[in-house]
Amino acid sequence: MPQSAATISGIQKMVLYETRARYFLVGTNQAQTKHRVLKIDRTEPKDLVIIDDKHVYSQQEVRELLGRLDLGNRTKIGQKGSSGLSRAVSTFGIVVSAGDGKT
Repeated sequence: MPQSAATISGIQKMVLYETRARYFLVGTNQAQTKHRVLKIDRTEPKDLVIIDDKHVYSQQEVRELLGRLDLGNRTKIGQKGSSGLSRAVSTFGIVVSAGDGKT
């Protein structure tokens, strides 16, 4: 069962996965021992809907979660459309601007 926690200090790597209905942004610490997941709704055309489940996952737990998401989002044989969960992009670190106008 995932641990409850508000934050992971020092998120180093982020991977964006997608299904037809949602994006899943998975962030992890440098050691890849703690993972957090944001769910972003793709079906709402006018509002940005982001769900933070507030859990810290182990590497095994996040793999199991992604496997369930892949299996649960596969289309039936013979149907058109994308299937399962796909990896959209991976990134390391994040750049944040203070917005003070200095370069």
